[in-house]
Amino acid sequence: MSFRIRKKENNNFDSPQEMYKDNKKRVINGTLDYQSKMIDIYMKKALNERDVAFELPTGSGKTLIGLLIGEYRRRKNKEKVVYICPNNQLVNQVVEKANAVYGIKVNGFTGKIIDYDPQAKSNYNRAETIAVTNYSSLFNTNTFFKDADILIFDDAHSSESYISKNWSLEISRFENKGLYLSLIESLKDVLELTQYNRMINDEPFSEDKIWSDKLPNIKFSNKIKDIFPIIEEYVSENNMRYSWSNIKNNLHACNMFLSWKEILIRPLIPPTLTHAPFANAKQRIYMSATLGESGELERITGVKKIHRLPMTAEWDKKSIGRRFFIFPNASFPLKMNRDILLKINEVVERSLFLFQDDKTVNKIKELIEEETDTKVFLSKDIEKGKDEFVESNDGVAILANRYDGIDMDGDACHMLILGDLPNATHLQEKFITNRMASSVLFNERVRTRIVQAIGRCTRSDVDYAAVCVFGNSLEHSLVSPKKVVDFHPELRAEIEFGYDQSTDHKDINGLLELLRLFFERGEAWEGAEQEIINLRDEYIDSEPSSNQTENFRRLRESVCHEVEYQYALWREDYDEALKQVDQLLPKLDGNALKGYKGFWNYLAGYLAYQLYINGNEKYYEVSRNYFKQASKTTNAISWFNKILETKNIQHSITVEEGLNDILERIEIQILNDGIKSSRRFESRAKKILELLDSEDGNEFERGHEDLGRFLGYEVGNGKGDAEPDPWWIINEQYCIVSEDKIYESETKSIPVRHVKQACTHPNWIREKIKTLKNDATVEIIMITTSKAIDNSAALHGKEVWYVHRDEFVNWARRAINALRKIRRSFVEPGDFMWRLQAEKILKEERVTPKDFLEFTQRERLSQIEKSELLPSKEGK
Repeated sequence: MSFRIRKKENNNFDSPQEMYKDNKKRVINGTLDYQSKMIDIYMKKALNERDVAFELPTGSGKTLIGLLIGEYRRRKNKEKVVYICPNNQLVNQVVEKANAVYGIKVNGFTGKIIDYDPQAKSNYNRAETIAVTNYSSLFNTNTFFKDADILIFDDAHSSESYISKNWSLEISRFENKGLYLSLIESLKDVLELTQYNRMINDEPFSEDKIWSDKLPNIKFSNKIKDIFPIIEEYVSENNMRYSWSNIKNNLHACNMFLSWKEILIRPLIPPTLTHAPFANAKQRIYMSATLGESGELERITGVKKIHRLPMTAEWDKKSIGRRFFIFPNASFPLKMNRDILLKINEVVERSLFLFQDDKTVNKIKELIEEETDTKVFLSKDIEKGKDEFVESNDGVAILANRYDGIDMDGDACHMLILGDLPNATHLQEKFITNRMASSVLFNERVRTRIVQAIGRCTRSDVDYAAVCVFGNSLEHSLVSPKKVVDFHPELRAEIEFGYDQSTDHKDINGLLELLRLFFERGEAWEGAEQEIINLRDEYIDSEPSSNQTENFRRLRESVCHEVEYQYALWREDYDEALKQVDQLLPKLDGNALKGYKGFWNYLAGYLAYQLYINGNEKYYEVSRNYFKQASKTTNAISWFNKILETKNIQHSITVEEGLNDILERIEIQILNDGIKSSRRFESRAKKILELLDSEDGNEFERGHEDLGRFLGYEVGNGKGDAEPDPWWIINEQYCIVSEDKIYESETKSIPVRHVKQACTHPNWIREKIKTLKNDATVEIIMITTSKAIDNSAALHGKEVWYVHRDEFVNWARRAINALRKIRRSFVEPGDFMWRLQAEKILKEERVTPKDFLEFTQRERLSQIEKSELLPSKEGK
């Protein structure tokens, strides 16, 4: 036994590179040239900045740069340094690489504080080693890292959900059913009846499941005292109590978003500077694969200004490693995806599957296990290490919603399979993107997620992987002409080359042969490699400018005011918050930003109203004016027009206000059909018109129902004899319900029983369809091949509109042609400019919901030719 004598660390160096030269534990030669340049820039321009960010693509070695900067500051200044990763798997990877490869001693911290290694805690507390942990370990109410000097955030571009969830109360219909339903009942008096009915419905229509909305802030603030004790009781014994504790005293500064699946309560921007461990750090360093141009990093981190360092080594033009993209759905229908996936599995040893949700993961897992002997690895299996997967000769790793933290470098995995990845990951994103038509705000965030996903198996210059893309929406996000130009030149070349190779195949064997040639990396692939490089160089020379440059500039100028607004609102300084909004509103000019500007006008209306109820009378009219400005930006949010309506003024939702709802659903149809190719769209269009031309009444009904869905209506079709034929819902105020009768001959007259049957449909609709308002307009139409009605039936036809089948089919052809036109300019869901153009086309072609009502309401059934002599033959 002897006394332990501490070894003194050498700090006689002037740069991280000089420090690293003396490190004999490393197994690499040292920093690469571009890594050294990035460190030099940091030392000269950002050493004393409070918030600093640098950009290097995934796989380019930014981990080493971050660790060297951290180690330099730890040793030189005796600063406590924390290196922060998105998840535990990345923590483990960084710890392993730092200790075994870079020769930099670090300690990992995951799990509960009580389980942290005592020696590791001591090392960190005495600034003897860098601590490596995850975002959740820093952003929580009882973090061990309370007094860190330097915070280094890895993959900062993907940190939004990890940071924001600390101030987000996510109330699931399934996992928190008691709280979800209790909140709905408590909010019943401030919810629209249609909102309430949607949310309590245990048997929702498909449209209900994708619906989302926002409770107006004025209504939400008035209900805080009612919902507070409910939430307090339900979250007291589960993990929700942590995020609840962070927002419960600041609910006035939060928004409530609604959907059938979930209720979300959160501030617009996470107020990270109210979290002392984050706020008090000497320096916060953000390492990102993309810093973006729109202020995205500031919105994610709740910091109004971050000093950005320039990118080195032209990483904005070139890729890490080589990828060969294949798009099976460019040649084959979606129904073949199952067989294609199994075929690919036969020709590769290991594959990494990334899908958007656990439900899909479970389906694929069942498929693989039932049809093959391949071993399946799930997220929990590879979180601590991927060795077992890498050593398997027949394995697949199937993961949900994982864009980061999976490093399959070298020969670990050469096959990546992607299913559709979600554009919006939470209700706030979904509302701003779709309901406010402000997708421009999240364009960089979505693109980053995609780039992260496709780079999981190419982590160095010598890595290579095939990337198989399933799903029309993801395919669209990659290959759409207006999207692909926003990727850097080499990635764009890989995508466009791969798509060209994926078209015009008669069977899957052609694609499989291309895969084989890619994996062989022989002479056949050398020509393809050169073609990709040639394409890359062409795109570099052409230097196409981004479609979004000006929009991003305006958003970047706005972000400092957005962040200041959130902090002012957090401390209930409504006057300062409104001043910040007034400064940002002029910066959001331009049609593409009109929806986002409308959202801020709405928030300004809430702030002005708070000033009014706090005693300043003049702000009542100011508030009304802001809400009026907000309502001009969208027809999708009906409540913008009536937030401050008086008791004597009732707002009636017009049929024109249903047009934006229609366009939202048309966007989904376009994505489902695929935008790069019109094959599926034309197939559906042809089938619908064939069904509408059928002499079989049941087939006509199917065509009628499918046409409504095609055109963006909420649709349904009764099953029983006394139930309605297809109904089309425009919005909560308007429904068109039909009675379809296809007779053997148009000379046969319509009998009284069919007319009486049609007259009962509105009562059925009002009873069964809870998404309609109580005073909703329900119009009855009869679509038929007959041109006459029994005289005795005419009396009952005064409330039923008459449409001849041939006229309806002609209208359908015109409507489908209008869809063809608006598909051509489609960019993405929530694009404000596209919606303006689509609205214009629908109006020019006279196929808007208003036009459809006018078309169907030209003649009452009681007004058509009467017949007493011709016996009627019933049709379907």
